[in-house]
Amino acid sequence: MAEGNERRYSGRSVQEWKDARRERLLDAGLALFGSEGYQGTSIERLCSTAKVSTRHFYQEFPNKEAVLLAVHEQGVQLGLGKALEALTTAEESIDVRLVDALRAYLHTIITDPRRGRIAFVEVVGVSPAAELRRREFREAIVAVIEEEGNAAVARGEMPPQDFRHLAIALVGAVNGVIYDWMFEDPRPPAEELEAALSTLALRIFGLA
Repeated sequence: MAEGNERRYSGRSVQEWKDARRERLLDAGLALFGSEGYQGTSIERLCSTAKVSTRHFYQEFPNKEAVLLAVHEQGVQLGLGKALEALTTAEESIDVRLVDALRAYLHTIITDPRRGRIAFVEVVGVSPAAELRRREFREAIVAVIEEEGNAAVARGEMPPQDFRHLAIALVGAVNGVIYDWMFEDPRPPAEELEAALSTLALRIFGLA
């Protein structure tokens, strides 16, 4: 069938229906994994919440873990995108740029506790595949920090340093602090956490 004559249902193409179905499953994953936990959520519950049949679920995802990884990737990519946007628009010194980028990343993750729980609690240790994806995301973040550090050295703002290992230390610290924050009751305001981690980042890089 020619593309222009693609069959439509209620005004939508088959692909549009599939895209909408997948988006509903991702929204259900965010809601359920982020509130009740990954282990406590069944495929049937995901389908019920998303108003998707089990048969259609398996047309979109091979298993429940694939939904978790897709939701996790959404959150990380959103945060990383905001951090890169902050770096692109900032024309300040490295200390300001570092804090702006970190706050932009954190703001998209921890202001929605569901995304924070998924990124820093639920996805941890789920499977070797999940750990591989976490390491890949960590490497992407580390690469951004390395690039910014080397650029600051070129501008004469900082002495040469082992930016890779400093970046890994920062990522590890952020993960550990937010993991602990997720279980605090009452949980301190997100703004306090952002401020504390911003100070920590500056100290790690010798900027405070």
